[in-house]
Amino acid sequence: MTLVLTFAAAAVVNPYAPDARPVVLDFKPGAYNEVPLLPAPEHGPTFADLAAYEGSPVIEKEPGTLPSGWVQIGGMVVPEAVAQGAPVISPLTARPAVAADKVDGPGSEELCAYPDAVPGGVYPGTFRRGTEYPRRGTIYMNYTGGKLVNGMGDNSAENWSSLAKTGSTYPVYTGGEERAIAVAQAVQADFADWALRVVYLERPPKVLPFAMIMMGGHYSDTLAGPSGGVAPGADCEDLGMRNVCFAFVNDESTSNQANIASQELGHTMGLGHTEGNDRVMAFGYDTYAPIDMGFGGECTPIISVQGQSGACIGVNKCHCNDGELQHDKLTLSAIYAPPGPDVVPPEIAITAPEDGAVFQEGDKMVVAFEPWDDFGGYGWKLMVKHDGELVADVVDYNATLEFTLANLPAGTYELTALVMDQAEQTGEHTITVTVEGSSAPTTSAGESDSEGTGDGTSDGDTDDADPSSSSSDGDGDGPSETDAEDSCACKSDGAPAGAAWGMLALLALRRRRSR
Repeated sequence: MTLVLTFAAAAVVNPYAPDARPVVLDFKPGAYNEVPLLPAPEHGPTFADLAAYEGSPVIEKEPGTLPSGWVQIGGMVVPEAVAQGAPVISPLTARPAVAADKVDGPGSEELCAYPDAVPGGVYPGTFRRGTEYPRRGTIYMNYTGGKLVNGMGDNSAENWSSLAKTGSTYPVYTGGEERAIAVAQAVQADFADWALRVVYLERPPKVLPFAMIMMGGHYSDTLAGPSGGVAPGADCEDLGMRNVCFAFVNDESTSNQANIASQELGHTMGLGHTEGNDRVMAFGYDTYAPIDMGFGGECTPIISVQGQSGACIGVNKCHCNDGELQHDKLTLSAIYAPPGPDVVPPEIAITAPEDGAVFQEGDKMVVAFEPWDDFGGYGWKLMVKHDGELVADVVDYNATLEFTLANLPAGTYELTALVMDQAEQTGEHTITVTVEGSSAPTTSAGESDSEGTGDGTSDGDTDDADPSSSSSDGDGDGPSETDAEDSCACKSDGAPAGAAWGMLALLALRRRRSR
């Protein structure tokens, strides 16, 4: 459920920001884990198989239904509060304790032409690790379809989409391999002003945050109504980073397919519809005109219907001094770095438990991380080997910087933290711990409690955490009534700190740098 707070004016907390729930990995046989301990092998068509699907008919299915509490304005589907002019703000502003280890970065004073016009909570200059500005990013153009999951928010790595039909299998693109490549090249040209790479031959690694656009299919393959494409809306400032959007294109011209795809991707980055017929974010342009459009380089009126706009008004005030005007390029440039090589690899350290720690069977083990890179957009994961066998490989999608490991059987464990940046450069840190057999569970030094005392604890009570439970504040990826709601259907005409802090060896591993 989207959280609406009351400030000077009502504000909606960005529902696509990473969840703040502590993550429990339960190693008891048969236990439920929201994300499986080990990724399933990938099956299905590959990009090289597109020729076999070329020219196949596009099948229209039974239409889906958007949830209540959301309104459609032209081609956009947004929360009612946003449609009525509420700004979308960062959850770090609404709930300062949402992340245990926040980092500072550029705020409205550095990013905005009109900082005095910016509402509180917009461009606050405070970030969860991995989401810092400036960022690098990746766009994955998925031409091969796949089974999508609804009800878990948006997570491109796991095929979770707030706009998908439950359990649906999205169809393969039918426009052929040659057309697919040409469209991808045109989309890359649209984003060439920023450090945003476009890939399509293979899916990026799960650890890497990326936006995914499903190419092909029909609007009835989603919850959207008639449209040329659909994308999650209300992700102002692009806090989600793993959004899934759709372009219902197969046989149209290359330029039309690229224009629709770039518009949907622009929506996932916080851009709305504008007036005009010469830019990809324009609503109602001639989709069959033989021109490849780009992003607008000046403040342009947004589309309003009966006084409702559904725009990121706080961001628009930053760049244009008017919530009803949007500057596409300045909005993207506030988030993403200019293009150029990435020569600095990321780093990561496991800060708890300490290398060589001993636990008793039944203990809960808190594994905490400290990742770093010189640009935002990086991700990290934990790999666990038990007596030499890989038993877990899980990404920290919630960016909480820790996992709680529960029900570990006795044995020797090798814990490896891996961080990856958008150039797919990696950094690793490995430690070894032991779990000894015990007739009764005990509490270890690495176990988290609910007091937040700073001696190996966290803000949440991870001892009783239910890994299947959803966030109660509506700012993350957990299931909620409104997971499918922040969407824009676009017509083509959408510390802890653990015991390791005292170790000299660990201090040598932790190198902090400033940009």
